[in-house]
Amino acid sequence: MAEYIGIIYITIIGLLSAMLVGITIVLRSLLRERTMLMKLAYTDAVTGLMNRNGFDHFWNRHKGKDHLAVLSLDLDHFKEINDTYGHQAGDQLLHDVSIRLRQITNKNQLAFRIGGDEFVFIMKNCDPNKVEILAALILDKISRSFEIQGRNITVTGSIGISVSEGRHVDRQKMMAEADLAMYHAKKLGRNRYSLYREDRHKYLKELEYSLKKKKILF
Repeated sequence: MAEYIGIIYITIIGLLSAMLVGITIVLRSLLRERTMLMKLAYTDAVTGLMNRNGFDHFWNRHKGKDHLAVLSLDLDHFKEINDTYGHQAGDQLLHDVSIRLRQITNKNQLAFRIGGDEFVFIMKNCDPNKVEILAALILDKISRSFEIQGRNITVTGSIGISVSEGRHVDRQKMMAEADLAMYHAKKLGRNRYSLYREDRHKYLKELEYSLKKKKILF
């Protein structure tokens, strides 16, 4: 009798072990699938960088505990390149630019493609001096010529920088400041960066307000 009970006990243990192994395999498969779907949802198909969803995901998870810098990067004259050589060449250029951008990304320097030829870098735990070094490095990386469809194509970039004040981080404010500084860099001649400063960009903010007001009126 005891031997019979022992056999039943061993059989039950074997079945439970097999079920546990099966459940573990299924859970791992589901986890891999979920990870893959999340990666696809947050990754830009053309460049392989994080996309706008990934950008939103970062801000939704950010706790505001560290200093941030936002660098808004726009490729100079990209539309002319796209119109001259075609969208396929334009996509290839965006892809090749992103390869160089990924060379300077790490856990504290994140790169996103927001849309078109617009990119954003976020530097966590930033030092204002290092932010400018990063901006100069980005410009140096992308200004070297690219071989696209058998042609050497050169592109430059304009970068606007916004650095958070203390530990207070306001996404909309920082993005607006970075964009204003980027347009200022273009106004200065492109292929350069501009660090947002309240006094320097006040007239741009006033112009933006004036244009918005005019749009509302008309």
